[in-house]
Amino acid sequence: MGVSERKKREFAQREADILNCAIELFRTKHPSLVKMDDIAKQLEIGRGTIYLHFKSKDDLMARIQYEDYVRLRKRLEKALAEHTAIEMSRKAIRAYIDHCLGDRHMYLVARQCGVNLNINNVSEDMSQLLTEERTNRLTLLEKIYKHAKQENLINTRGTYPNVAVAWGMIRGAVEVILDGHFQNEIKSEKAYLETIEHVLFYGLFSGNKGET
Repeated sequence: MGVSERKKREFAQREADILNCAIELFRTKHPSLVKMDDIAKQLEIGRGTIYLHFKSKDDLMARIQYEDYVRLRKRLEKALAEHTAIEMSRKAIRAYIDHCLGDRHMYLVARQCGVNLNINNVSEDMSQLLTEERTNRLTLLEKIYKHAKQENLINTRGTYPNVAVAWGMIRGAVEVILDGHFQNEIKSEKAYLETIEHVLFYGLFSGNKGET
């Protein structure tokens, strides 16, 4: 291995170490309470070294959020292999829920990073990556929506209103679990997840299409 290649690998490894250290600190402290000095001290490096990799703490938080979004999108993409819109939707819903609840700490860290970062302090490259990844996720959801429309399963209220409402319902239902609401009343998480699917597909009230 040449000197140049070795330096590139060392740089990449140090960047990964910085990200992992930040994530671990954010697990125990709110991101707003963690300083770059804390990360540098934990890794026994100079604060200036961190800035060789990230423009600011906001840039670092944006990277954490971006990588979480990429992991989510890769899970969602598997839904496109299904043969019907219902199965695509069901697999996409479960992929999202598994992403959020499979590693709750990571999901919460990424969410807090997204809520608290100042996009104006994020590097142009990182900001562009976030925008592109959002477009990738929307494109994927649009594909599922179009399949459902072709199968005459969707109302006529428009792509984005329907996608936004469905996404909001699922995300809100996940937040109920994460925030501990109804923890005494919801006895089975599995049954709760099945209820999410049922309400999304068939509605809340009995007598709707699909009610059994």
